[in-house]
Order: sequence, then structure tokens, then C-alpha cells
Amino acid sequence: MKPIITEMHQIMKETPDVLVMEEKLQQLMYSWFSDLVGEALTLLDDPVSEAKKDEGWDVETRDARTIQFL
Repeated sequence: MKPIITEMHQIMKETPDVLVMEEKLQQLMYSWFSDLVGEALTLLDDPVSEAKKDEGWDVETRDARTIQFL
């Protein structure tokens, strides 16, 4: 993932229409925030998985999921 500031700067430089620029920046921020929430949930999941392994459980799969929110 490229640094968010670099991506924002690129959008601002290349988009002359302010409304279009705002929409693109909003989509970028939603995507970025969604990725961060996904990483945070993974960090929460890892200790639970390890604790269950210690109890004899086995994680068969870690299916990809989509996070949908505003």
C-alpha cells in the first residue's frame, strides 16, 4: 500500500474538478480506513487463534472477508 499522503497528493494534482477530487479522496479514505480496520481485526483474531490452538483446536481456513461500512 502506497503512503496515503502520496496518493492524496497525486489525486489533488491530477484532478482539476473540485467535486470529482473530493469524491476520489473520499473513496481513497474509505478504502484506506477499511484496510486499517481489517488489519486491526486480524490483530484481534491472532491471539484468539493461538489460545484455541493451545486448547487443541485447529484453524482450518482463514477465508478472506469484505468489510462494508461508511
